[in-house]
Amino acid sequence: MARGLTDTDVANFRERLCETAARLFVERGPGAFNMRELASRLGVSAMTPYRYFKDKTEILGVVRARAFRRFADRLEAAHAIAGPQPEKSAAMGRAYVAFALEEQTSYRLMFDLSQSSDAVIPELEIEEQRVHALMRSHVHMLVDMGVLEGDADLIGKILWAALHGVIALHLAGKLTNASFDQLLPETMRVIANAYRPVKVMAPSEIPPAHEWPAIS
Repeated sequence: MARGLTDTDVANFRERLCETAARLFVERGPGAFNMRELASRLGVSAMTPYRYFKDKTEILGVVRARAFRRFADRLEAAHAIAGPQPEKSAAMGRAYVAFALEEQTSYRLMFDLSQSSDAVIPELEIEEQRVHALMRSHVHMLVDMGVLEGDADLIGKILWAALHGVIALHLAGKLTNASFDQLLPETMRVIANAYRPVKVMAPSEIPPAHEWPAIS
């Protein structure tokens, strides 16, 4: 820590550094990210960022961890609302989409960029696992309640892949706002209906043949 700086000064600078680095990572990609350019954008000397972080790998890990933490906080708050399970599910879905649209830089850092396998960032691992655990436990709850039927882990991955796919297309400018608003709920409806339990009717519930619709 630089001499004469208070803990608040350090925290504020780290915050500004992380926000600037996040934008630079998205613009340049991890491979082209340059500490000198980061310092230039911050208006400080080339060595200043090294007083707060070891290198760009650590910065990327911390930036992504902060994004995952904010994302997890939103999902937790949505799941904690009072009401029946369908309302909680809808709230979590809205929280997911809202975060992706409101914090597009963070969302891209979370899911479009990967961390080097050689880098161990405990803070990132904790927050990333927290997000995955939240989404996984939610789908397991839906399966346990009989709302969905099947392998909960597989269903969760399929739901996430579908949701992320539509959002990624929208963020890449491949969908108009109208198309996004139409495609997102329809995609979720199709996936959810595919895993809804199929009711097996008892013989007494099957209508007699003369009541069946004619087959043309």
